[in-house]
Amino acid sequence: MKVEKSRSVFDTFIEPDNVTKKLKSAFTLAEGGHSPLLYGDEGVAEGYSCVETKGGRSPLLSGDEGAQGSPRLAKRGFTLAEVLITLGVIGVVAAVTMPTLVTNIQERVRKEQVRTVKYKLTKATDKMNALGKIGHYDSTEKFVEELKNHLSIAKICDKNNLGECWGGTSFTNANGSKTYKVAELTTGKTLEALQFNSGDMDTVGIVTGDGTPIILTYGKECQALDETKQYQWSMVDGKPETNATAGCVSMVFDINGKKGPNKVGTDVRTMNSLLGMVNLGSSYPALTQSECTKYKNELGINECYTSDDDKWGGALKACHDLGMHLPSMATISQIATYQYGAEIVADKYLNMTVFRDDCSTYSNSRGKCISLPANYTSPLSTTFRWRYWASAGGNASLAWANHFEADYSVFTTYSRDYSNIYALCVAD
Repeated sequence: MKVEKSRSVFDTFIEPDNVTKKLKSAFTLAEGGHSPLLYGDEGVAEGYSCVETKGGRSPLLSGDEGAQGSPRLAKRGFTLAEVLITLGVIGVVAAVTMPTLVTNIQERVRKEQVRTVKYKLTKATDKMNALGKIGHYDSTEKFVEELKNHLSIAKICDKNNLGECWGGTSFTNANGSKTYKVAELTTGKTLEALQFNSGDMDTVGIVTGDGTPIILTYGKECQALDETKQYQWSMVDGKPETNATAGCVSMVFDINGKKGPNKVGTDVRTMNSLLGMVNLGSSYPALTQSECTKYKNELGINECYTSDDDKWGGALKACHDLGMHLPSMATISQIATYQYGAEIVADKYLNMTVFRDDCSTYSNSRGKCISLPANYTSPLSTTFRWRYWASAGGNASLAWANHFEADYSVFTTYSRDYSNIYALCVAD
C-alpha cells in the first residue's frame, strides 16, 4: 500500500504558489479601501479568511479552495482613524473631569483627617470629664500632663521650643496675605483662642502618637463639667467629631506634618480658635441660581435663593474656595462672648443683647441686658464691628447674621441679597 506523506496546514500554506496567491490577495487593499484579510470580506481575496468555518478550519490557513464564496463569518473591525478619534474624545473628557474628581477626593481625605484629629482629642477629654479631670488647671502644662494619660502623645514641647514639635517655622492664612511664625504662637492671644481670659495663658506643643503636630492652650477659667452627663457629639459625614468636653482647649494643628503647603484651610486647621481667619468684607460676588443648583450640596444650602443676587450663598462659596467656611451660630456666640467678656447667646429666640452699666430698667422679651465686667481685656486680636453672616441659612429668602456694636449685639435674619454684610472665613 502506498502511504502518502501527511501534509500539515503549514505545509500547504507555504507552497510557493499558495504563498504568492494568498498573501497577495489577503494584503492587497480592495476597492473599498481595506484589506480582506483583516475584515474577512467574501468575494475579495478569493474568499480566504482567518476566521474558522463551521468545519473548524480556516480556509486561508488550510488552503481549501472550496472555501471560496463561503459566508462571511468575521465582523467588521475599527479603522485606525476611528480608534484615534475615540481615544481623543476619551482624553478630552478625562482632561475636563479629572481635575475636579481629584480635587473632590482630596477634599474628602482632608475632611476625614481633620475629623479624626478632633475626634481623638475629644475622646480623651470626654474620658477626662467622666473621671472628673477636665478642670480646673492653673496652666496648659498641667492640663497636658493629665491629657497624656488619655491621648497618645509622642512628644511635648514648651512654648520656647514649639518648632521642635511643629516641624516647621511658619505657615500662612488661606489667601497668603498673612504669615504666622510658629515661635510667636506662645499665648492664647496669639493663638486667637476662643476662651475666657486665656490671652495670657501659655501654649504647649505636642506631637500625637500618629504624628500630628498640635499647638494648644487651655482656658484657665474652664470648670469641671457634669461627670454623669453624656454630651452630644457634632457629626461630620455621619461620624462623630467633637463635643462640649473639648471646649476648654483651643488649638492649631497640621494634618500632614512637615509636608506643604502649610496653609490654613488646607493642611493647617484650628479648633476653638480664629487663627488664620480671613475677613472678606462685603466685596465677594453673589451666588447665581445656576451656581446654587450646581454647588448647593457641596456648600450645604438647602434652598436656592429666588434670584441671581444671593450674597449669603456667595459668602459661603467664597469661604469654601479658600478651604474654609462661615462661622456657625455657636462660633459667633463664642466670638461675642470673648469680645464682650460676658456670655452671649446667639439664637433666634433671644436675639439681642444690650450692654449697660445699669440693667434694672431694661425690659425686652426679645433680648437681655448685661453689665459688662470692668477692665475686661478681650483675648481676640480683632475687635469685631458690623454684620457678619453665619453658616446657618433660614430659608430660600433669609439667612442668619450677627451685628456687633459697642453697646449691643444682635443676632437676626437678613434677606439673602443684602449686600452690606461681611463674610468671615474660619478654619475651625
